[in-house]
Amino acid sequence: MDERSGDNQFNLLDNRANEEKRRKALKDRCEEYKERLKKRDPQEIAGLAAVSLLKDQEGRLKLSGIHLLETYNITWPELSVTDSSGNPAELNKEALWLHYLDRADGHPLTRRWVNLSEIGGLFYQQAFQGYCGDELAEAWGTNIEGLREKCLATGGWELGGLGDLAIEWRALPRLPLCLCYRLPTGTDRAWATMLFDAAAGHYVAADVAAITAKELADQIKP
Repeated sequence: MDERSGDNQFNLLDNRANEEKRRKALKDRCEEYKERLKKRDPQEIAGLAAVSLLKDQEGRLKLSGIHLLETYNITWPELSVTDSSGNPAELNKEALWLHYLDRADGHPLTRRWVNLSEIGGLFYQQAFQGYCGDELAEAWGTNIEGLREKCLATGGWELGGLGDLAIEWRALPRLPLCLCYRLPTGTDRAWATMLFDAAAGHYVAADVAAITAKELADQIKP
């Protein structure tokens, strides 16, 4: 074994250890959300988060809402998160839904689009623009029709009056996202940015908003 291969193995071990720590931290956070949510009225939670409160055939309650094109159900009072097929949600989706339900306060959406820094993400804004908007602009360039088709296929719909192309999605019932795209002009390259409703901070923390937008941006890359 040469020195380089040994370093690679240690890097793999470090990455696995870090991933295990991240997953454990996320699971612990989910349990914290569940403990807080169980103390509240499910009808109140549903109203504030704009999700449905339903009963199954056996009379058990569940909260139900849409994340992009996928319906998720959250059982009550267990607060287990499942997808539309009844399979347990991925850990990151479970954490996203529980965080959203825990934080939602029913604040009206403003229909005013702002960048991440204006919803508490000033620390993340520069990096977020780089790995989200800048990467999309570089990937699509002048191919605005291809970008439009990709966005519509992921559940977005077109808006007017924002750049050469603007697409809105509902990442969660009260978490709209907007892609604003401008074609290259002269010596300027294409430009893109992901925007949030100014009320987004009433529903998710800034870092969660950034992660959610980045996951969407990855879906609409060519």
